[in-house]
Amino acid sequence: MTVKITKPQINVREELNDLKKPTGVAGEAMLRAETVAEQQALIGVGRKNLIINGGFDVWQRGTTGSVVGGPNYASADRWKLYVNTSTTMTLSRQTFSPGQTEVPGNPKYYAKFDWLGTSASQFFGLEQFVEGCHHGAGDYLTISFYARTEHADDITLGVNQKFGSGGSADVNVGNFSVNAETTWKKFVITTQVPSISGKTVGTGDTLSFNFYRTGTLNSYLELANVQIELGKVATPFEHRSYGEELALCQRYYYDAGLQPVDLVGVGHSSGYSGVTSGRITFPVTMRVTPTFTRTVTQSNYSGNITTRQSPQAFHQISQNMGPGDFHYQNYFKFDAEL
Repeated sequence: MTVKITKPQINVREELNDLKKPTGVAGEAMLRAETVAEQQALIGVGRKNLIINGGFDVWQRGTTGSVVGGPNYASADRWKLYVNTSTTMTLSRQTFSPGQTEVPGNPKYYAKFDWLGTSASQFFGLEQFVEGCHHGAGDYLTISFYARTEHADDITLGVNQKFGSGGSADVNVGNFSVNAETTWKKFVITTQVPSISGKTVGTGDTLSFNFYRTGTLNSYLELANVQIELGKVATPFEHRSYGEELALCQRYYYDAGLQPVDLVGVGHSSGYSGVTSGRITFPVTMRVTPTFTRTVTQSNYSGNITTRQSPQAFHQISQNMGPGDFHYQNYFKFDAEL
């Protein structure tokens, strides 16, 4: 004789709730997580911040920089300044007082974005492009940051999918207004990102995040600990080491600094009417083959200069050198920004 025994299904979450055990806020969040990915986000498994230099630690171009009437990278790595008039906009590095508690985690620096209002309405923006429009597509992104403004004015964060050259038209994910105050305040924005199914992805596709405002108000915005992560939960800011953050920035911009005697590297010369060559190997592979600027501080040379470069290295050849010809003390900077 066969005996069949059945029992009702058990909802583990409900049973745990009935136990009324003091799981705490973190425990409740883990129980409510619907996917393994959400649980991983909660406990900080792996790298999570899509923003590079969100703690404003890396300033290869200098600790202050300005643009006038147009977009450009001017100071803090990976952050691009915008203004739609001839007004000068400045982004500068500021230092937290040791032991301050308004922004947790003991960050060292924050950024001051100084917008100078005029009688005419203007657009002021500070933007970062995250490489790849696929991030969060068809899912959720959570944006968190600390901010304060001079006059407690509203600021807006615009999020856009940009499909690159030859790709589909840009898609605005949303424009989110927040009420900043004159003291540090944390803001958290969670948004659903459209799917990219059926879209054409071109060259240089990105997901862009733009802090902006319009109007005539003379004010400034200060930002700290900017983080963008997958999912619906804002986790504590990810503090990467300076070396790791610098390497991430150098994929897009590399200041090689002073390079004496043509270039640092193995070189050769055949004397009069000769040839010298040198090579700079980049510390990381750059996003694309970069453009470069070369500032000569001391030079006496009128021959031919040939350059070859790739995302991995830069090679310069100086030909037809004569008596007394030299290159000495040159600054090199390489740009592969989005």
